[in-house]
This record gives sequence, structure tokens and C-alpha cells, in this order.
Amino acid sequence: MVVKNYDTPLTIVGGGEFSSTNFHKCLKIAPKIIAVDSGLNFLDINKNVPDWIIGDLDSVKNLKVWKQKGSNIKKIKEQETTDFEKCLYSFNAPFFLGNAFLGERIDHSMAAISALVKMKDKKVFLLGKRDFLFHINKKIELNLEIGTRLSLFPLKDVVGISSEGLKYGIKGVCFSPGFKIGTSNEVLHSKVKIELSGTGMIIILPIKSFDKIVKFMN
Repeated sequence: MVVKNYDTPLTIVGGGEFSSTNFHKCLKIAPKIIAVDSGLNFLDINKNVPDWIIGDLDSVKNLKVWKQKGSNIKKIKEQETTDFEKCLYSFNAPFFLGNAFLGERIDHSMAAISALVKMKDKKVFLLGKRDFLFHINKKIELNLEIGTRLSLFPLKDVVGISSEGLKYGIKGVCFSPGFKIGTSNEVLHSKVKIELSGTGMIIILPIKSFDKIVKFMN
């Protein structure tokens, strides 16, 4: 059930490896915050009051104090989805900037990445300290610096229809998890186009490209 529709992007914070630099970078683009369960524990109660706190709330501290500060609280007890998924299905926004969903626990990182494919109609960027990633919904056009590392990692079988601007073209390539992946490709021309047969492909880029991509996608 959708809790709220936003007409502006959202910064969401999870309980993984937190980067203050990335967090404040995201706030400049999306100042409204959603704290996902233990992600709340990274926030400064005097500076970063989230609009909502959501999840099964089994790992949060000082919940009553945050409520007094003005945060809305949504506890969801079902255990069929992760807290990250609960956040995505509860809110609609132009796009989400996800902090602290990667790193720390590998299982949590993989679950978060998997959720991007499961909830393919949501536009979500997940930021790590070195890289960031998002799901390609069949096709995409990007403006990137020449020489940028670009990796394609399939979470299900998908075929490359066409590409432009990459060192290694993907036309006709049958990507499949556990068999054929596309790590460490390289941008040869600033305008990059990728078209795929379906959903399920994760694109991974250096964090230095984040501002350029979000500005282009916004």
C-alpha cells in the first residue's frame, strides 16, 4: 500500500556502509529523507529529521524522540520483503537516492540490488563509497566522460540489442548471471546508448560520475 506520493526525489538511508559525503551530496538533490529501519541511527537528530521512518523497526533507537521531532512512523510487520522493499512499495517519487544499502553485509547488499529488478518501475540509485549502480529498464542514454569504467551485471537472462559509445559492443550478447557478464567495459564516446531485450540489467559506474548521471536523468 502506498503511504505517500512525492513530486520530488527522496533520499533514503539504510543500515549498511554509510558515507557522510554521499549522504550530503544526495541531500542537495533530494532534501527529504526516508529512514529505513536502522538507517535512522546514522542521522543527526538536530540536523537530519526524516519525513518518514519505515520498516519492521526492530533495529532503531530513540523512536519516541524522533516522533517528537516531527518524523512520521510506519511500522510494517510482514517479513516477506526487506525493509528496503517496504520503503519502495510504500512511497512514490520521481527517483530515490539510496545511501547505506551497499557494503557491510554482503547478503543485504545483494538483496538491495535484487530489489531494483523486482521493483523495476521505480527509479533508484544505490550509492557506495567507490561506485554507484541502478537498473536499466530495457534502454538508456547517458552522457559520460571518455574513459569511464562501465560495468553491466545481469540478474536474469537478457540479450544486448544494440549499444553506442562503448569499447566492447553488446549487440547479440546473451547476458546471464553465472555465465556471461559485462564487467569493466569502457566509454569511448561521451554519448552512450544501451538497448536490451528486457529488464534485469544492473549498470555500475564510478561514484565520480554520479552528479553527471543524476543531472542527466532528472
